[in-house]
Amino acid sequence: MDVRSSNVGAVAEAPGLSAAAPDQNSPRGWYTIGVLAFVAMLSYVDRGVLALFVQPLKRDFGLSDTQVSMLLGLAFTLPAVLVGVPASRLIDSGVRRTLIASCLAIWSAATAVCGLAQNFWTLFLCRSFIGASETVNTSASLSVITDAVRRERLPRAFAIQSAGVMVGSSLALLLGGVLYGLLDHLEPIVVPGLGRVHNWQLVFLILGLPGLLVAALMMVSVPEPPRKGGTRPGGYPIREVLGYLVAHRAMHLRLFSAMVLFSIINIGLLAWSPAFYERTYGWGPEKIGPVMGLVALVCSLIGLFTGARVTELFSKRNDDANLRVMFLAQALALPLHLAAPLMPNPWMAIGINAIAGIVGVMGGPAYYAAIQLTTPNEMRGQVAMLYATGMTTIGGTVGPMLVALMTDHVARSEADLRYVLVAINMMVVPPALYLLFKAMRPYAQLFRERIDAGG
Repeated sequence: MDVRSSNVGAVAEAPGLSAAAPDQNSPRGWYTIGVLAFVAMLSYVDRGVLALFVQPLKRDFGLSDTQVSMLLGLAFTLPAVLVGVPASRLIDSGVRRTLIASCLAIWSAATAVCGLAQNFWTLFLCRSFIGASETVNTSASLSVITDAVRRERLPRAFAIQSAGVMVGSSLALLLGGVLYGLLDHLEPIVVPGLGRVHNWQLVFLILGLPGLLVAALMMVSVPEPPRKGGTRPGGYPIREVLGYLVAHRAMHLRLFSAMVLFSIINIGLLAWSPAFYERTYGWGPEKIGPVMGLVALVCSLIGLFTGARVTELFSKRNDDANLRVMFLAQALALPLHLAAPLMPNPWMAIGINAIAGIVGVMGGPAYYAAIQLTTPNEMRGQVAMLYATGMTTIGGTVGPMLVALMTDHVARSEADLRYVLVAINMMVVPPALYLLFKAMRPYAQLFRERIDAGG
């Protein structure tokens, strides 16, 4: 059996689709992926820039580490359950392009409003709108990409989309740091009837508004791809989706649990890295933002496209190639993540984290491909949403909160944040690697079943 072959079954088009919508071989499919990568970039700029302003936020709003962790985590992740799972049915049955563009407009507006917030609860509400809309966007984008290109090109396609994620995460630090440096001299602006707007809040206004223009562009230029192998135009009810996951729990339960554990460490590290460099080495947002952003940008792009190529090569011989690459990437990155926080100077820490970044993200395209290729077409949005909800809700809440609680109540010193980061890596990553390893064999079996079924 040639696992690289593409077997397209019946196609169920969403209402209102044009006959000119691109098929899996069309160059317009790659244009769609490029636009979705840009949307992902905006998403991660808007969600990630808050981490850069932990110290100014604490100072100007009088917050504790635990309250800040709620803005970084709980405020963003709670809506994933309340909105994401019900909305995922629309991904499997509606016009995904319209859904993505609408979500982009919502989170862009909410980001801009963060620039006018006057207290903790206003920021919490804005972050909730950002979290809800960005969660829907991620799962919808994965579904679109799977239908836009051939199966054997999916790792490359997901690498492009993931590049948008990594570029956005990097630009959140890079642009955020540069803009903060340019605005650092400004005194708070008093807005009549509203209150004081601090210089760091202006960054949210500047970064949030462009997304509204991109949302309009997407509506007029991005086609909706036909669904490959679709047999249920109305999609599957959540009960049947859960039944499918339970029936294949040998793979899905282990992979889901592993990804939740990885999300705890990844989101926790991302949220507290700027604070780590400031507390340990004295680098403020205007310095660590551009440095971290530039390093992460270069290293993540190298890692993503290297990982996509390695996955394509492994796929020629191994049905478990996607999970195999994920396992190797995370296992090799662990000792680097343990060493980086203990370095005696910031440049050594940056250097080791750079290598860890290249290695760790190599499994990103493989993860997205693994989920999509083991799921029937009209379930993909809901399955991806369930994974994303678990990772965002549990990882996004527990990750930042665990770092904060251990710093406040175990280490009892802001300066000991470096040791907290090492301890959490040791606690979380080894069991995640074990679960990922145990999921490889059932994944390979399910992968073969889906290809035989033409999915």
